[in-house]
Amino acid sequence: MASRRRAFLHVGLDDGSGRVVGDALEAHEHALLDLHVRRPAGSGATFRAVLDVLDAHADWGYDRDEVDGAWADLVERARKGRDTIVLSQTLLAAAPPERARAVVESLDGFDVHAVVTAAAPVAWVRPGDPGRDLADVLPRWAGAVGAADRVHVLLGADAATTWRSLGRVADFGTSSLRVPAVDLDAPDRATPADPRLAAAWRELLGASDYDVVGDPAVLDVASYDDDVVVAAGRALDQAHHELERLRQRNDELTQRLAKVERKRLKLKRKLAEQR
Repeated sequence: MASRRRAFLHVGLDDGSGRVVGDALEAHEHALLDLHVRRPAGSGATFRAVLDVLDAHADWGYDRDEVDGAWADLVERARKGRDTIVLSQTLLAAAPPERARAVVESLDGFDVHAVVTAAAPVAWVRPGDPGRDLADVLPRWAGAVGAADRVHVLLGADAATTWRSLGRVADFGTSSLRVPAVDLDAPDRATPADPRLAAAWRELLGASDYDVVGDPAVLDVASYDDDVVVAAGRALDQAHHELERLRQRNDELTQRLAKVERKRLKLKRKLAEQR
């Protein structure tokens, strides 16, 4: 029997550590097609599709009719062709168990894997934080995809390492598909982090069947003892979430405006030809 096509869902963490994944998939979209790797939709369409399948549109300022059917459309595009599918949207990290299962079940016929990117846990991430705590995210997605070894944990302190690790997991070369070797663009890279949570993460990864790619030492961080810093960090985190919401909305509106402008110019040309 022929082997099933593979689908890799980059689901988070929602800490900025995996932002390179979506950016690199977009930058190298055409080159990846030559390697039989494809993202089923652009970043805007993927974002709307995830809002649809998670029923999270209201949290991001969307009306239901703006996202309704977007996930079904994405899955339909994913089924075309024979390429390996890679999808990146870190909102999936916080998907409740029933929603995570719905995502995987909608991709029936694919060999579905979850990819989780992680760096040092920051001080204001609390155990059990949806989308932020590895101990919460990993078992949820292992349950959704059916086995712990189908969950790949990419540990990296820089963008290039994360991108190479994804290529290793999804079986495509990245040597000619480079990303800037800079620190990951997370809002909390220079802030205190929680050594207790980091230790819990290392213990979890060491005692499990998750596919860990990278050095767990990136989770080792300095301790903190300043409650003011932690409180300020949480406020900064909330501000970052709001900024991300506005950025996504702005990107969506920009794409819509460009589409309307293309239609306007096309109509203008047709009218000119008829005169």
